Order: sequence, then C-alpha cells, then structure tokens
Amino acid sequence: MSIYYQDDLVTLYHGDCREVMADMADRSVDVVITDPPYTERTHGMAKTNRGAGHGIKAVTFAAISDADLRAVLAECGRVSASWVVTSLDYAHAFAFDQGPPVGLRSLRIGVWVKPNPMPQISADRPGQGWEAISFLHRADTKPAWNGGGKAGVWTYPVVQNTGHPTAKPLPMVEDWVRLFTNASETVFDPFAGSGTTLIAAANENRKAVGVELEERYCELIAKRLSNQTMALDFGDAS
Repeated sequence: MSIYYQDDLVTLYHGDCREVMADMADRSVDVVITDPPYTERTHGMAKTNRGAGHGIKAVTFAAISDADLRAVLAECGRVSASWVVTSLDYAHAFAFDQGPPVGLRSLRIGVWVKPNPMPQISADRPGQGWEAISFLHRADTKPAWNGGGKAGVWTYPVVQNTGHPTAKPLPMVEDWVRLFTNASETVFDPFAGSGTTLIAAANENRKAVGVELEERYCELIAKRLSNQTMALDFGDAS
C-alpha cells in the first residue's frame, strides 16, 4: 500500500482497499461514491442467462466474491459519515435493498439509463439498457442530501475509449458529488478504476481519496488527474 498520486485535493493509493480502510477511523470521510468490480455471481449469471446453446465464455476481468463485496461495503459504511453511493448489478442492488451490509440501510435504488448500451451478445432478447445505483446510508444517522425531490434517474451515454471497461460518465458522477456532499468535504472511492469519482470530486471542489489495486489503472488515473490539473492551471493563467 503506497501513495501513487497526490495533489491539493486528491490522494490515490495503489493497493488493496481493505488494507487502506483498516487504517481509517470511523466516519473519517464524508461520503463514499464507488463502482465495485463485477462479482463472481454476476459473471455466472451472465453465462447462465444465455441458456443452452449459448456457451459464450463470460467476461473475466475484475471479479470479486459476493462475501467480499458485502464486507467491503460494510467497511465503507464504517468509514463514511453518511452515504455509500454505489453502482451495482441489479441482483445485488435488490439483494442489498432487502438485506443491506452491516451498519447500513438501503434508502433507494436509482437508475442509470444508457441510450447506447453495449451490444447484446445474444440477439434473442433486448439488451440491458440500464444499471442500478444503490443509495445506502449509515443506519445510525439521519440521511440528508442536496437533491430535494429529484428522482434517482440519470440518462447518459456509455463512456467509450477511456482505457477502462466500466468507466462512468463524468457529468453523472459530478451530479452525485453535488447531491451528496458539500464544498470542501471528502469523497472516498475504494475501487477507483478510471478515476472518474476522484476527478468529479476535484471538479466540484471536494477532497478525494481513492484506492486502486491494479497499477495500470493507477497510471491511467494519475494521467487523467495530471491532465485535469494542467487544464485548470492553464485556465487560471489565462
């Protein structure tokens, strides 16, 4: 576990998020916004749902066990002072709605609607044009957010050519940052991926702490953050 990148607002660790969180105090960040890797069950469902005659191998990148996902989200609830906002496959979103990770409660399942979803591997059924978003909150505190009566629905096209297979649209994550945090607060992302949460937080004048296990994605994040900082500096100079 080591700091891979750091600037005035963002700190990125290269390592296992469980080790990083083990050293974090309770309520040490204001909000968690994250996008966990696919679980083994999700991969299995992708294979099983194709049925007989569709023996296409499921994707193999970034698998995490169901038990580890639940444990990590419980730790997220411990280190967060309030919300844990997480993209999930619909099966886990509904499972956590009925039985959330320890210390958390499920307050809503939101939806990311994708006008340009990835092509369906099997052409005998409609493609999956949406993704679930679980809005979890510490069970021992009262929830609050900046959205008033806003619906939990976001419509943004799938992001492509980012160097990461599951990057989220930056404007959508920026909206989450505005809705669930206030200026100068700290956002934590234990699965930093392509760094979108960290960039969104910095763009909205929040501090951010991220963890990424794979060094190739740490390199991608550092490059994106450096480019972002250079663009901001250039704008200030002009």
